[in-house]
Amino acid sequence: MKKLTSRIASLFLAGVLTASMTACGGSSDKQAAADAQADAQTTTDAAQQPEATGDKYQVGVILKTTASEYWGYVIAGVEAAEAELGNVEAEVYGATGDTDFDGQQNIVETIVNAKSKQAIAVAPLNSGMINTTVTGAEMPVLAIDTNFDAASTFIGTAHEDAAYQGGKYVAEQVGEGADVLILANIQGELTSESRVAGYTKALEEGGCNIVATLYTDGVGDKAVNVMEGALSTFPELDAVVCCADDVALGAARAITSAGAQDKGILICGFDGISSGVQAVVDGTISCTVAQDPYNMGYQCVKSLVDAIEGKELPEFIDTGCNVITPENAAEYLAKLKELVP
Repeated sequence: MKKLTSRIASLFLAGVLTASMTACGGSSDKQAAADAQADAQTTTDAAQQPEATGDKYQVGVILKTTASEYWGYVIAGVEAAEAELGNVEAEVYGATGDTDFDGQQNIVETIVNAKSKQAIAVAPLNSGMINTTVTGAEMPVLAIDTNFDAASTFIGTAHEDAAYQGGKYVAEQVGEGADVLILANIQGELTSESRVAGYTKALEEGGCNIVATLYTDGVGDKAVNVMEGALSTFPELDAVVCCADDVALGAARAITSAGAQDKGILICGFDGISSGVQAVVDGTISCTVAQDPYNMGYQCVKSLVDAIEGKELPEFIDTGCNVITPENAAEYLAKLKELVP
């Protein structure tokens, strides 16, 4: 399996691929043919796609980014499936960050136009953009982590249901009438909004008062600033539920910096990455909702192979979740370290 190289990323950012795939209206037939040949060569070179090897299926897995611990677990699952199945080569790509919408779209567009893979799975940064890009693609297209309309199958967490479980745990801990803040990721992004919906439902059912929903772009440093402001605005805060572990850790830093750690503000994270689970073990945060990104990556590759072979897939493959609390955090952390030492 090969990951996206820095050379490819720079080509995408420079707009080379976008330019190469622009229609050449008004050219002569001879010029159009030459342009088309040049476009195909540019696309192939830029994506560095290999020729099919033996009887192995060629698939692509386009993630939101490869530069985070969470996606590292997904990649580990992809690699495990690739090794165990033995009949597939899976190439992993990723945008430069969680807001690199154009970069990810260029990656997907390149693969779809070049028809260099037999099937792809995409974890969309912007579901609408990716949906438009893959509509009409002459290959199976699956969704991983975050769903979009054009995908035939979604492999991942039922985000609203998972957040509901986390919100239910928090509501039970703080009780009716408690003031709770929601720290979301990117406003309008499907995964974040689904988690907000799940938290909201559980907290309202538990009789809690949601004081506000604030957005952090899923970035820990921004979460620090947002949380600092929230502590001034809502001095009687009882809990904060977050749509990412990095956000929860940022909230904890802000609470400590403000000298409010003795107020007993409960902090709930989401994702279940090792830093988040370690924070539960250490008592820095109170709990986290753990997805199973390793299983997500494994099921993704398995499903891509099934799709190529014409097998019927369900619309949704739920890879599960767990609420990690002080009671089970140490055991879960040991499991994570086994997956990605």
